[in-house]
Amino acid sequence: MTITISLPPETEQKLKERAIQSGRDLPGYVHHLIEKDVQSDPTLDEILAPIRLEFETSGMTEEELDTLVDEVREDIWQEEQTRKSP
Repeated sequence: MTITISLPPETEQKLKERAIQSGRDLPGYVHHLIEKDVQSDPTLDEILAPIRLEFETSGMTEEELDTLVDEVREDIWQEEQTRKSP
């Protein structure tokens, strides 16, 4: 795949400098950056982003969220106790 992008001159210069520092030519360095990004595991922030968005749009308060989490935690604990009982 071939992609053409336009970059500000200062960004292009920084990329060239970093490519040289890494021992790659500019196309090789950009390819490396893209591969690294695509293959990396998502950060915790990326994983939580949809949950944060849903919370913000839900209208739920932090106190209501705390209560919900406590209730779910208690339900899970109760289920575990039931499984452990003979």
